[in-house]
Amino acid sequence: MKKLIIFCVAASFAAILWSCEDKKDFIADNTTPTGVGSVPISNNTLQDVTANPLITLGTTTTGATAYTAGSTFKTELTYFSESPIKQIDLYSTVGTGARSLVTSIPYAPAFSNSKRLDTLLVPYTVPTAAVGTVIKLEYQILNVNTLNVIRTAYVKLK
Repeated sequence: MKKLIIFCVAASFAAILWSCEDKKDFIADNTTPTGVGSVPISNNTLQDVTANPLITLGTTTTGATAYTAGSTFKTELTYFSESPIKQIDLYSTVGTGARSLVTSIPYAPAFSNSKRLDTLLVPYTVPTAAVGTVIKLEYQILNVNTLNVIRTAYVKLK
C-alpha cells in the first residue's frame, strides 16, 4: 500500500511538472525587430460602435458596408506599441478619387483596463457621392519612429 501511495504522489508530481508551460511573451511573439523601434500592433475587428447591434465594417470592396450620405459613425481602434505613438490618421478614398486625409488625432494615452490596450473611437461622416460608390477607409497608427500600421475598411453609399 505504501508503494502505491508513493507511486501516486510521484505520478501526480510528474504530471504537474509536465503540465507547466513557460509564460508567453506577447510583445516578443507579436512584434518584429526593425532596428529603429517597433511597429504598432492593432488587430481588433473594425466596427461601427454607434450602431445597436454593432456593425462590422466591410474588409473588401465587394463586402463594403452600406451607409447613406451624411451618416456618421465611430470606429473603435485598439492598439499598442513598444515605441512611442505620434498620431492616428484616417484617410479616405472615394470611388476612384485621390486618397485624402480626413482627420489626424495626436496620440494621447487611452488605456482600457478591460481590453488591456489603448482604445480610440475615430468618427467618420459619409460624404455625398453616387449610390453604390465604394469608400476605402484607412486607419493609420503612426509611431514617432515613422513605422506604422494601416487598418482598412470599406463602406459604400446606399
